[in-house]
Amino acid sequence: MKIYIAYAGGTIGMVPSENGFVPDAAFADHLSEQFKGFDELTHDFVIESYPELIDSSNATPTDWVMIARDIESKWQLFDAFIVLHGTDTMAYTAAALSFMFTNSDKPIIVTGSQVPMFKARTDAMINVLGAISACEESGNEGVANGVSLFFGGRLIEGDRAHKAHSSDWQAFSSPNCLERGILGIDWRWQQSNKAISPMTVQIPDMVENAVTILPVFPGVQAEHWQGLLNNKVKGAVLLSYGAGNAPDKNAALLALLKTATDRGVVIVNVSQCGAGSVVAGAYAAGSALVAAGVTSGKDMTYEAAFVKLHFLLGLGLDSRDIKDAFVR
Repeated sequence: MKIYIAYAGGTIGMVPSENGFVPDAAFADHLSEQFKGFDELTHDFVIESYPELIDSSNATPTDWVMIARDIESKWQLFDAFIVLHGTDTMAYTAAALSFMFTNSDKPIIVTGSQVPMFKARTDAMINVLGAISACEESGNEGVANGVSLFFGGRLIEGDRAHKAHSSDWQAFSSPNCLERGILGIDWRWQQSNKAISPMTVQIPDMVENAVTILPVFPGVQAEHWQGLLNNKVKGAVLLSYGAGNAPDKNAALLALLKTATDRGVVIVNVSQCGAGSVVAGAYAAGSALVAAGVTSGKDMTYEAAFVKLHFLLGLGLDSRDIKDAFVR
């Protein structure tokens, strides 16, 4: 099997500096040396570090596009792809790749680590070797094909992953969807009921300031959101309470949302809760959002909703088509 491994940056390949940990430009060579110690790794690996490595806290939608185009350019040369990435925004990147490589017929796996590889107590090689193991399973009825995030022994659908813990070995969860597989001594795969559809690749340019996030909190006022809903914004993720609720007695707040949706801004309602779904109109406080033109994000993570808005806007869809895409 030919596997392409791209180091985009992140903790896994970081080394100390005067200002704290920074990505190591020589990490690809260090990882190659690590592989030499494993006789069972008989695959043909190509490991590359990107010219401009990023701490994932600095990642932007243009970085998602850059990674996707790199994979696309090498598609015919490799059987599987692994992206080594920082954990802070790994879920966003995994979601972006899952939208850009829909129904991928090869594994594309995003992983990284909580502790740099040079440390004695690190999860770096455990996660890298786990991602490789998942790639090896791609011939097993295609169970590992598609875009996934692998971390702490769990293979999660790319658009279902959520960064759930800052200091645990298992940093990611899949709050509203079963993991694709769990790696113990052997793999335990979940049965998939998804219909098999043809693969599509769409990598649109994305505007970095096109989408924002609107947090709901006790005492939120229209003034808190006005700057966020500026004229450059075309989409917003509204982080609501519970099953999709926000203050329904604040006329100015609702009017601000209605004005934005009337001018074509797509506002997607996603719950602040760690799991569960938005049920549009279940409560009066949620019905007010529906009346203001807000679209339900159902059980999406906020990372996936944020990325999907960027992706659909990048495709040039109008607000009606984007809302339809979320409904579907």
